[in-house]
Amino acid sequence: MTRILVIIDPDETEHTALSRIREIPPTADVDYKVDLYVDARPVAASRADQNAVREFLTEKRTWLDGLVKPLKDVGYRITTEVIAYTRLYEDIIKSARQCKADFVFKPLRQHGALRRTFYTSTDWNLIRLCPMPLLLVNDQTSVHNKPIVAAVDVSDEDEAHKALNRIVLEQSKLLSRILEADVHVLFAYQPVSMNSASVVAGGTVAYNITRDQYEAEHKAAVALAKSFEIDEGQVHLREGAPDIAVSEYASEIDAGVTVLGTVARKGASGLFIGNTAEAVVERTATDVFVVKPGDFKAPV
Repeated sequence: MTRILVIIDPDETEHTALSRIREIPPTADVDYKVDLYVDARPVAASRADQNAVREFLTEKRTWLDGLVKPLKDVGYRITTEVIAYTRLYEDIIKSARQCKADFVFKPLRQHGALRRTFYTSTDWNLIRLCPMPLLLVNDQTSVHNKPIVAAVDVSDEDEAHKALNRIVLEQSKLLSRILEADVHVLFAYQPVSMNSASVVAGGTVAYNITRDQYEAEHKAAVALAKSFEIDEGQVHLREGAPDIAVSEYASEIDAGVTVLGTVARKGASGLFIGNTAEAVVERTATDVFVVKPGDFKAPV
């Protein structure tokens, strides 16, 4: 059995994360927990009365139960909870652990300046700290049959990155079966950098280095894809910054989901592809599915 935690944004009208449930048949062996996170502090501050807070939460529970009723009526197994949050991303992770969630679905929006601080910081922290695969759901009516972009990094030979590439493709293939969609593997590469003197002195040398790099990385990407039964024609290398290359390619093929991996690192770099994931989130029109290594431990 699979368990999915779905986060409701009370300010949404379409409830995009909840709508993704409809991409999964109601007969599937999946239990859903739908959480509404509310800030009860204004109520508590304006009326020094615990009954007022209880009434506020009861009102929200009634609203949430009404929201999920059409899904329950057609067979989806759904429980609900209203949570007065303290620190939103931490409370989401705690709820996911308590219900033993296999996945977390959360709404995603590119935010205006007034809302950026609250929501982007929550998304930012979940991208880095949520131990479960995280689906950030964009404003799309459906992702069924739409291509899936699996973003990998074949330039790094360490085992952590190799393992993460495999997880990205495993999850991409799982999504492809659910959504009846094709997987496209994308690697954004940066040409070997050289000082200007060497380029001026030997343009042919510069070309050969770039060509050899491209061929080696293309070969590695194709081998990785074939190990997951993905055709070579669905492997793509793009030159440029990863966030730009991923977002532009996803737009070109009208992708529904982009799958990214994060690896925790110490120091100023923060996380491999963590900053890239945040940049993709702010650029893309796709859903973003974020995965982590199996041994990831969230410090929450």
